[in-house]
Parts: sequence; C-alpha cells; structure tokens
Amino acid sequence: MSLCAMSKTVLMAAIVWMVVPWALAAGSSTMVNSELNKLGERFLRLERAFRKEANLLKKETSLLKKENQELKASLDRLQRSVSPTSDDDLTSKRSSSLKDDNGNIASGTGAHSTLISPVACRGLPGRDGKDGKAGRDGKPGADGKPGADGKPGKDGRDGFPGQNGKDGLQGPPGASVTDARIKELIKNLGLPANTTVGGAVYTRWGRTTCGAFSKLLYKGFSAGSYYVSTGGGSNYLCVPEVPQWGKHKNGIQGSAFLYGVEYQTGSYSNDPFLKTNTGGKVFYHHDAVCAVCYTQGRPSHVMIPAWKTCPAEWTREYHGYLVAQHSNFYRQEFVCLDEAPETIPGSSAYVNGAHFYTVEAVCGALPCSNYVNGWEVTCVVCSK
Repeated sequence: MSLCAMSKTVLMAAIVWMVVPWALAAGSSTMVNSELNKLGERFLRLERAFRKEANLLKKETSLLKKENQELKASLDRLQRSVSPTSDDDLTSKRSSSLKDDNGNIASGTGAHSTLISPVACRGLPGRDGKDGKAGRDGKPGADGKPGADGKPGKDGRDGFPGQNGKDGLQGPPGASVTDARIKELIKNLGLPANTTVGGAVYTRWGRTTCGAFSKLLYKGFSAGSYYVSTGGGSNYLCVPEVPQWGKHKNGIQGSAFLYGVEYQTGSYSNDPFLKTNTGGKVFYHHDAVCAVCYTQGRPSHVMIPAWKTCPAEWTREYHGYLVAQHSNFYRQEFVCLDEAPETIPGSSAYVNGAHFYTVEAVCGALPCSNYVNGWEVTCVVCSK
C-alpha cells in the first residue's frame, strides 16, 4: 500500500469516530449498530492491508539500503581506479551529488527513486597503458616486378696485357717488289711515269696531308705497342683508316697487340706545338693521325733530329719536334712529329695505348757547348 492510501485509511477512521457520537445523539441505535459493524469490518480489513503493506515496505527498504551500500562500495572502487591521488574527495563529491532526501544514491523522479546502475556511472577515461611487446615478423611478401634497366656504366680502363702466346707458324715469303710492280703502283696512284728516276716514301707523323712536292699514298692513324708492354713491336706504324682483313678469328688470343697513339704533350713535358689545326685548343690525350707520302723524282729522304732546315739542294717535306715513348716506360723509336699536329675528331678520352712525348736534351755524354739541358729537340724530314 502506498503512503497516499494509508493516509486515506486514517482519515476514514477519524470520520467514523466523529459519526458515532452524532448517530447516538440521534437515537437510532439499530442503524448505528449496523453501520458500526460495517465500519469495524472495513477498518479491520484496512488495518490488515496496512500492516501487510508496511511489512513489504520494510523489506523493500532493507533491500534498497543493502543495494545502496553495495553501489557506494562499487563507486568508491571505480573512483580509486580513475584517480588514485584524490579518491576520498572525488568519491565524497560524487556520492553527495547523487544522494536523495533519504541519503540513498539515486536518480529519476517519483515517489521512489530509481537506483543508478554501475554502468550509468561512467567515470573519467583512464591513463594510456604501456606499449605492448612487438609482434612476430609476418611472412615475407611476394617478390615485386623487376625494375627498369639502369643506364650503362662508363667503360673501365684497359687491363694489363696478358702473357705473350707462343710464336705462330712462319708464313710464306711475300712477293718481291719488281720494277714492274713499282711502275704499276705509280700508275695506280696517278703519279707521272718516270722509269729513270725513282722516288722515296716517308711518314708524316701528326698530319693527314703531305708536303707540296709529294703525293699522298694514304692517311691513317698512328699506332704502336702498349706503353708498359715488354714485348710487341718497338716501332711506330701508320695504319690506314680502312683496313683490309684476311683470315681471322674472333676474340683476343694473346699474341702481339697494336694500340693507337695518344698525344702526351704537356704531361711531364713542355708543349711547344702550334694549335692552328686544333682550333687553338691543346690536344693532350687526343689520338694521333699520320700520312704516308711518296716523293716522285726524289729517291732519297732523311729525318734529321735537332734541325729545322734541310741541307742545300734538299727539299724540306715537313719539320717539327722529336717525340718518343716516356723514359720510364718501354722503348719505342724516335719519330718527327709535325709542328702543327692534327687529331682524330672526337678523341679526347684517356684510354692509353702507345704515347708521343716530346724529347728533351740532357747534358753529359751529349756535349752542352751547343745543346741546352732540358730543351725540346727539333726535327726535319728532307728529300732529294
């Protein structure tokens, strides 16, 4: 029974006690007895219902107090876990704000407050926990697609020549150069026929043309043995621009080798040469050219070192400076390099091979009354 119903029952009992004296005063005893009986029975029923409701209310109140104590204990534990440094103050503040008129932690409206469940009392977020241990490595993934090919690298330097191979079999003897053969060559070269007076052949090192009084047989490239090779040829050669091959085998078999010649003027030596045929630029590390020339009607020729002019009645073909391999490397011959050399177009890379170094005079066994120690030696090529 609610409190409102209990108040109505008490009010009814008060009315009965007020009516009974009034009815007695009216003198109607029969009616009074009947009404009293009815009221008494109703009062007993109400009293029994009131006691029953009171007992239930007492039990319910006891249960509520017990649940309230459990809820308060849970709230205290929750607050301590959220903020350990201010448990008492924070729990007291939150508990007082949630208490109703009877001191119970409640929320809502109505005659009886509804208990707040722990789920609804959500506190402040807790601190971040420590990082967990790293997990195990996963399985390797599938191989990706191959990348694009990179750009080709620069060519490496030439390695040292291998050991010399065994000598090959000697070839058959060449055809002898007869007068008829010489006449045939002169005819093929377009030279004027001359059966009584021959001519001479010389190499003009560093140029692709001949002198004004000579005929060009061919032009080509200066060549020789590798500058640190102990074997091979000891002379320089002028090889044609376009070779004519015979029987051959691909690859290097390890025999003698022929390399191009690089100008080394200006490296460990002076550079006395003219730059009129190189656009005014130095030609250090450029590759050397050459020309083979025929002197029609002048069967004799000579290269004179340390001179720039020819003897009387001799024709000067060209003049320049004496060159050879460096003194620290293996020997090759002395040749006369033209005073204004040309180069192979586009050749400036340091690839090595045979070398042209200028030659300097050294006093001692060479008398220095006229020669000067350290001066570059000149040269001239003459014909007659």
